[in-house]
Amino acid sequence: MAEPPPRDPRDPAEDETIIADSWGPEDQVFVEQQDEIVEPPRRRIPTIWPWLLALLLLVLVGLGAVYFLSRDDDDDQATATPTAATTTATTTAVETVSVPDVVGTTSSEATETLRNANLEVNLVSVPSDRSPGTVIAQSPAAGTEQPEGTSVRLNVAEAAGTTTGATTQTETTGTSTPATTTAPTTTTAPAPPRTATVPDVVGEELASAARSFADEGLKVAVAYVPSSEAAGRVVAQAQPPGTDRTRGDTVQLNVSEGANPQADASVPGVVGQQLDRARSALEQPGFEVLALTVGDREIENKRSVLSQSPGSGASVPRGSLVLVYV
Repeated sequence: MAEPPPRDPRDPAEDETIIADSWGPEDQVFVEQQDEIVEPPRRRIPTIWPWLLALLLLVLVGLGAVYFLSRDDDDDQATATPTAATTTATTTAVETVSVPDVVGTTSSEATETLRNANLEVNLVSVPSDRSPGTVIAQSPAAGTEQPEGTSVRLNVAEAAGTTTGATTQTETTGTSTPATTTAPTTTTAPAPPRTATVPDVVGEELASAARSFADEGLKVAVAYVPSSEAAGRVVAQAQPPGTDRTRGDTVQLNVSEGANPQADASVPGVVGQQLDRARSALEQPGFEVLALTVGDREIENKRSVLSQSPGSGASVPRGSLVLVYV
């Protein structure tokens, strides 16, 4: 006999009873769902703000320190500025000049020389056997360094009376009483000014002509002029030969520039300088120098220049001769 086929466990036909409910097999079942509200997690406040606050405090402290330090620097500069100004003023005030030697010159010449050296003049008349108006002494001495504006005392010669003293004896008291007896003042007519004769120097070299004038007690004013004559030769003189002039006067000489003169250059001013320095200052731009003296004084390098010709700032050819009187 054939065995019956095995039973499907899922087949309910035999063992299970299906109970149908009232919904029916085709009715749908709806299940109501409620969505849960999920709150987002709270953000934690960063803990960096205390550091930011500390950094801000440091910045404020630094700015305050810079402010106070800058105020101190400004105060220091304000304090230092007057000091610098005072130092500058002090340095300017102590500038000095060399006192020219004016002994033996006339009072007018001495006054001009000293004023050109930025010095003041105090003329004092004193008795002397020298020609009236001649400077016989000066103070401060020549060659000393003095501040600009210093007053230089000049003793100028003039005739004067004499005063004598005597002592008289008083017999009644037996004491001596000094008494002064003044001799009558004798008025002496001033000596006539010493004269000098103008020499004839046309055709001579300037150096030789200037020496001839100095021997007579006269000075030379040089004027360089265009001429076909050799350079440095005297072509004319302002005073005719044989003219009588006062000793110390100046006579102009016209001197040839030559056929082919060198380029012009400005003559430095050397009045008031010592001779050796003046010579160096004139030779540097290409000029020749001749030092002269009016009178019997010896020419020394330490003597000061009293006058010069051509004068300061004159434009003359390089290589020309410049006369300096000491």
